[in-house]
Amino acid sequence: MKKLILLLLFIPLVSFGQNTLKGNVVAYFDKAPLPGASIYNNRTKKQSLSDFSGDFTIKALIGDTISVSYVGFEQKSFKTTKLKGNSVELFVDESLENKVKELRDMLKSNGSNMLKNAIAELKDEKTNDLELEIPFASIEEVPIFPGCERVAKSDRRKCFQEKIMKHINKNFRYPEFAQKTGIQGRVFVQFMIGKDGDISGIRTRGPHSILEREANRIISLLPKMKPGTQKGRLVRVPFSIPITFSLQ
Repeated sequence: MKKLILLLLFIPLVSFGQNTLKGNVVAYFDKAPLPGASIYNNRTKKQSLSDFSGDFTIKALIGDTISVSYVGFEQKSFKTTKLKGNSVELFVDESLENKVKELRDMLKSNGSNMLKNAIAELKDEKTNDLELEIPFASIEEVPIFPGCERVAKSDRRKCFQEKIMKHINKNFRYPEFAQKTGIQGRVFVQFMIGKDGDISGIRTRGPHSILEREANRIISLLPKMKPGTQKGRLVRVPFSIPITFSLQ
């Protein structure tokens, strides 16, 4: 009888440890990790976010459909067949690539250095009595970037992304030392748009500290925004941006 009771107590513990899906998200073309990617379980309606190494965990069962999205890349969905070792490769969204190319050509004609970038977003939705953090992709009223005030609500998300892109292109400066020594690569930047509209919590990860400092400088120059709201409440909105430093 004691053995039976111990066995019954052990089974739930084993089952509990087997409903966490683990994996990582990378870009298809260079296998670089994509931090801040949205991981969504279509059955439970729960979201998670990949970390700086592109790794993620989310509650799931075998057979669940998982959707992975990252701004600037095409969304990918897959059915869970295993709980560990799930590698998700995302393809670049060609429509956004064309938009970036147009901006690059426009600025190049004016003699400016160019930046090839894509915009990314998203963090876990965290709700408590003191603070609310809502991912940019799912927030009801996105933060308003100066200049987007008169844009229709349905287009403000797109306007925000375009303004961020233009801000980066305008303020981008390729560090002279990095040019001379051939330092290049992608820097992932994460920051928070606060309930007061200020930018804070800038975090960077890239191939070299000199590129990380430049990415931090660019984002620190972002203007104060009108904060985002969820169900009428002011909330903090996490946002992610990959910035590519490429020597022509």
